[in-house]
Amino acid sequence: MKGYKLLFVFCLSLVLNEVSAQVSYQQQYLNAKSLFESGKNQLAMEAFKPLMKKEEGNPFAAYASFYYAVAAYRDGYLPMAKNMFLQVKQTFPGWSKTNEVNFWLGKVYFELEEYNQGLNALKDIKDRGFEEDVRNLKYYAFGKIADVKQMKMLQENNPNDRVLGEMLAHAIAKQPLVNQDQQMLDRLIKKFNLDEKGLERVKVDKSEFKDSYKVAVLFPFLINKLDIDTRKKVNQLVLDIYLGMKLATDSLQAQGVKLEMYAYDTKRDSVSTSRLLEMDEMKGMDLIIGPFFPEPRNVVQEFSFKNKINMISPLSLDSDVIGTNPYSFLIHPTYETLGRCMADYVDKHARNKKSIIFYGDNKRDSTLAYAYKERIEQHGFEVVINKEIGKQNTREILDILVGSGRIKDAASDAARSAYKVSPNSVGHIFVASNNDLISSKVISAVDTRGDSIMVVGSADWLELPVINYEVYQRLGTVMYAPMYIQKETEAYERFRKSYVEKHRVPPTQYAAIGYDLMMLMGNSLNDHGKYFQLGWNKQKMMKGYLSMGYSFEHSQDNNLVPVIEFADEGLELKYEIEEIKNDDSKE
Repeated sequence: MKGYKLLFVFCLSLVLNEVSAQVSYQQQYLNAKSLFESGKNQLAMEAFKPLMKKEEGNPFAAYASFYYAVAAYRDGYLPMAKNMFLQVKQTFPGWSKTNEVNFWLGKVYFELEEYNQGLNALKDIKDRGFEEDVRNLKYYAFGKIADVKQMKMLQENNPNDRVLGEMLAHAIAKQPLVNQDQQMLDRLIKKFNLDEKGLERVKVDKSEFKDSYKVAVLFPFLINKLDIDTRKKVNQLVLDIYLGMKLATDSLQAQGVKLEMYAYDTKRDSVSTSRLLEMDEMKGMDLIIGPFFPEPRNVVQEFSFKNKINMISPLSLDSDVIGTNPYSFLIHPTYETLGRCMADYVDKHARNKKSIIFYGDNKRDSTLAYAYKERIEQHGFEVVINKEIGKQNTREILDILVGSGRIKDAASDAARSAYKVSPNSVGHIFVASNNDLISSKVISAVDTRGDSIMVVGSADWLELPVINYEVYQRLGTVMYAPMYIQKETEAYERFRKSYVEKHRVPPTQYAAIGYDLMMLMGNSLNDHGKYFQLGWNKQKMMKGYLSMGYSFEHSQDNNLVPVIEFADEGLELKYEIEEIKNDDSKE
């Protein structure tokens, strides 16, 4: 009997101890939870820590671990919070709060910019009650991504995520039109049935054909400053382009293409341009060519967009000319397009995957250099030097490339390796500048080195009197030559003859550009109607008249960039556009 009493007492003791332990766990948990709810995160974490161990009699291990992770997140310890949430998933796989753990884990991943992992965590949520919170979290997280390329890569890995697709579409639509991936935008709109108006996207769906087209030429003619006694006018460049355009309208007329060209003097200012645009006749124009300068151009941009009239610039390579106006075009490539096309070209021709970039201290050069660097790195190249060169520090080019002597004449391997850029270590140098000081220093330095670096520069260098063709040929120089006019052709001879007969002087480069531009626009209007871009979008390439040609497929600037190489026979002009098609059929 006594033994039974002892056994009863022992069992009772065990029960009381277990109850006491549970009461202790519960009290600790309540205290920790109180600290957590009061926002005392550090103290709460310390209080939850003893409760996180999974052991018999402790019903709070999962909760303590979860709240510990949330408190760590609140105090900014994101890696610690991530690791704890992952530990909760692994240690308590069947826990009833697993959906909430996945939500918080996705949130932490997003803040750590580990977006793919975050999306994977959110995909593990099975409770449909979380859908709105998940959607809002994605909108918030993706809205903070500034890099469209990063969003594209993320969307490629998660092609069916609607929020990501929608946010990417908005990100693309906010870019300047010259950088917009129109094909991807079309795919996203179709796949997720997105509202194009919400994207503020203007799309031309139908063209209008006419017997004759009206073209407004908005140039800074500066008529009040012209001196009839001076053969070389202050605005000779403008006049040359216009005379080339006039000659083209005569050629088009002979072919049955009717254009009515109206010239207006913008006087280089926005006030005069605004007055011109207030004229009733301006709204009846089918095309505007010009203006040249930013202030008048901004006024015309607004007019063009509001009245749905296409405009095109005859000289600029600045993407700001296009901006977000779907009716604005450049006959030249933008600096961004130029950089990307040259990087694609160099990728196929460079000796190795290391490169140097030099650029001038202005917006044009830095834009070109940045676009080139971005694309060449996508091709797997390493840019070992990316250097801005001002007018006062062109000497740095020589210091970087040659130091104090000729690489090929260095007496020993040790001497050769002492150069900042060792022999044959770099495949090419890209020069994003037509500044004669920069270009001459680069050519001189590479010539002095005597190794195999390929120099990539501007066709404007051909005008430099200090460097002859033999040097370019010896160094294997290649040059980007947008809108290069080929003078050794029958077409140019015919143009030159007609121009001389009419004006008694030989045509300039700008007269040839004006002629080529007007021939393109006249035939495009005749073949495709007022909104000729609908036809351009379906053509890989359009043949030029004096130039090599044009490529406006899904683009508002010319994507054909001729490249000059130097061969034994002289200059060779090349371009690289795959699957070239010339479709001259009428819409």
